Amino acid sequence: MTVLPYVLVAVGLGLIFVWARARRSAPEGFENNGLEADYVTSNPYKFTMYYVDWCPHCHHAKPEFEKLGATQTIGGKTVQCAAIEAEKNPDAVRGKKISGYPTIHLYDPQGELVQEYSGARTANGFRAFLNKNLA
Repeated sequence: MTVLPYVLVAVGLGLIFVWARARRSAPEGFENNGLEADYVTSNPYKFTMYYVDWCPHCHHAKPEFEKLGATQTIGGKTVQCAAIEAEKNPDAVRGKKISGYPTIHLYDPQGELVQEYSGARTANGFRAFLNKNLA
């Protein structure tokens, strides 16, 4: 009895599993570090916090940012929220206007910067900013 057919079936199933997982994954930089959700493909607004693990301000802001969840709907507009660790995702921050951490940006559906967030680093502050800019 030969084991080759069983090996081929196992390899085939493994490839199908890898392919299916890759199709469900978020694009680079939108793993959200705890805010994982299926990526919204309808080009939503993006509210993105860039942080680094060693920053004490980031340690305070990140849990507050995570309270927003993966998506928000404000004024009928979908907003995808993502927290991106800048040092672990250099491609996600390349070309962004980041002068310190945390830096929080709101992007329109075309990926253009709408505004940098400069308010209180609290869930309520983040929601008020989104309501002001999108409602």
